[in-house]
Amino acid sequence: MTQQGDEMLDCAGLGRQIAANEAAAARFLHQDKKVEQANTARNVGSVIPGAGLFLVLSTDLSNEEQIMARALIDRDEQLRFLAKQKQCTF
Repeated sequence: MTQQGDEMLDCAGLGRQIAANEAAAARFLHQDKKVEQANTARNVGSVIPGAGLFLVLSTDLSNEEQIMARALIDRDEQLRFLAKQKQCTF
């Protein structure tokens, strides 16, 4: 995904943005993994009579972390394309 002003970035600016995006995407993917693990534990517990319905209803169905990570990865693809056009090395 492109943003206004991308063409004006120099190689150092592109490198900084790519590094920051990679770090943020890794954090979002880690958070997503933790949510997924918590959901698995809740779903396994849902077979317990009485507590089962409560645990199923408390399952986090959000995929916000996945969406944010994917957006950052897509942004990096665009920035890497620009970096290649500008013959940046990093």
